Amino acid sequence: MMESSKSCPSYIAKPGAELFGIVTAEGQVAYLEESIKIDKTFVEKAAEHEARTGQAAEDRFRFSGKCIQGGCGQWDHEHSACSLVGRIREALEKKAEAALSPCAIRSSCRWYFQGGADACGHCNEVVRSVEKQRLDALATE
Repeated sequence: MMESSKSCPSYIAKPGAELFGIVTAEGQVAYLEESIKIDKTFVEKAAEHEARTGQAAEDRFRFSGKCIQGGCGQWDHEHSACSLVGRIREALEKKAEAALSPCAIRSSCRWYFQGGADACGHCNEVVRSVEKQRLDALATE
């Protein structure tokens, strides 16, 4: 797969995004074997749920979408790489399990491309709702 066609495994819930994991009650991600493209109806229902419960879709699901590289605040221009997975790896120093869980996006995943199996070992640590709040705030400025 070409470098420019990588998927961001830390995407927001918006039409066209790929749902590839469901956060369990224990806070772990149950990865789907095949991703599901979400549509406007999914996003609207997720927004209704958030209005009722305060729980964003990004707290309950994992989404992927096209990595926009330099257009993302997580992009490290000096190294031409996503900085988020590296920062998480350094902070947690966690190694990947011997056998990786099935993952619908691994073949296109930006983090796997950059960090291999060790990057997969950190995927459970990412919650997108904080980034979504930042993006929403930028949109209203």
